[in-house]
Amino acid sequence: MDMEGALGNHRDTPKGLVRLGLPATTALVLMPRMGALFERYPGLSVELVVRDHFGDLVEERLDVVLQTGPPSDTSSVTRVIGTAEWVLVAAPKYLERFGKPAHPTRLADHSCIVHETGPDSAVWKFSGPNGPIEVVISGALRANNRIVVHHAALAGYGIAFLPLLSIADDLRAARLCRVLADYPLEPTQTFLVYPSRRHLAPRTRVVIDFLVKQIRLVQAQMEAEFMGYGIASTEPV
Repeated sequence: MDMEGALGNHRDTPKGLVRLGLPATTALVLMPRMGALFERYPGLSVELVVRDHFGDLVEERLDVVLQTGPPSDTSSVTRVIGTAEWVLVAAPKYLERFGKPAHPTRLADHSCIVHETGPDSAVWKFSGPNGPIEVVISGALRANNRIVVHHAALAGYGIAFLPLLSIADDLRAARLCRVLADYPLEPTQTFLVYPSRRHLAPRTRVVIDFLVKQIRLVQAQMEAEFMGYGIASTEPV
């Protein structure tokens, strides 16, 4: 390749900073996979902004957000890229002491770990053979961070409502056990949100492509191992 061609390729290579908003659990899953992105685009850098909820992308200077549940920023481009499956889990030592509930309504007899996200944080919704079931739960511990809820479940503080994506390794290693598997929890859509489709920078586009690809790979693994209790992708971005 001549010098002019080499310089042209260099100019076309996406580079610069992308500010990416992610829930903490998703960030931990994606972290080991990001090396391939940086290897392919050496001029690219990514700043992870990690929390469970995001507001206006422009005000928060975010280039793209990956989140579960409907985005609050209605002015941005929003694309559904998957469905996050949730499961109820508890540590073996908790179940040895208190047993497993046989029906969602029996959760009233158990200590449940509440992920505090708003007015309905203590309402868990299930699908039953006779229709939807809503249960108001309670427990000794509440936390506004899903990783804290995860670790509280591992510590045996009670039953937790967590995304399969974040606890798959704990299920494999039997550090956590499924509860009420016959009453699936309502899945939550996974969204990509970014300020503009027309003015999307090349560096943001490659990060979006990376996110979509990795979620599909995780989906395939989850579906193969957990028979559908994973992430189901939908349309591409």
